[in-house]
Amino acid sequence: MAKVIAITGKGGTGKTTTAALIVKWLRANARGPILALDADPDANLATVLAVPIPKTIGDLREDTVREIKKLPVGMTKANYIQAGLHQIVVETPKVDFITMGRSEGPGCYCFVNTLLREFAEDLEDSYEWVVTDNEAGLEHLSRRTTAHVNHLIVVVNNSPLAVDCARRIHEVITSLKNEVLHKHVLLNGVNPARMEALKQKLAPLGFNFLGCLPHDEAVEEQVFGGKSLYDVNDTPATRAMDEIMKKLLET
Repeated sequence: MAKVIAITGKGGTGKTTTAALIVKWLRANARGPILALDADPDANLATVLAVPIPKTIGDLREDTVREIKKLPVGMTKANYIQAGLHQIVVETPKVDFITMGRSEGPGCYCFVNTLLREFAEDLEDSYEWVVTDNEAGLEHLSRRTTAHVNHLIVVVNNSPLAVDCARRIHEVITSLKNEVLHKHVLLNGVNPARMEALKQKLAPLGFNFLGCLPHDEAVEEQVFGGKSLYDVNDTPATRAMDEIMKKLLET
């Protein structure tokens, strides 16, 4: 079964950039294939790696609800959804992408979402790593959509609200018992003068401190220009991510 890295935290802390840099590192250093799962409704993970996503799971969900009464004779809902799911997986060298897209709208999605969870579980056997960029906040954790996680990384920036979010995440994952194997905190773009104070605030939560991603103009310019972070090398953030991933793999 794949080893799962899930990235979470308050909105605006840099979760997607962090997830993209992790995917980039694994693409260069991991042996086996990687699945990048964008579970954030904003759906930016593939964008910052310049990977076109023609259709999301949200699109498929809407199509299914809209077309359910028009299915050909002999085709079940399950057959229709399974066929669509395999088309949604975007394959690139060493890394495949699945994008969740927009959240649920009006209508009944229970059956569709059950198949989606089963599909995701089946896919895990085909990959060495799964990297999940989660939506902001706690909903994905409280709904247990982030289950069987090897490494949960909470991204925290200078905002005190990000620390509060980390505390609430700690409370939720404590109730999940063994579903999260290792819990980490990663600082992103933190003012060096505040780093020790933030570490002290986070220390009671028991997170493993992975390090800090520094502000990186090269990364910022690449994202602003709509270019792939795959092409950013030997910069402060990529060098820091190399150390961060090596530390994570030691746990």
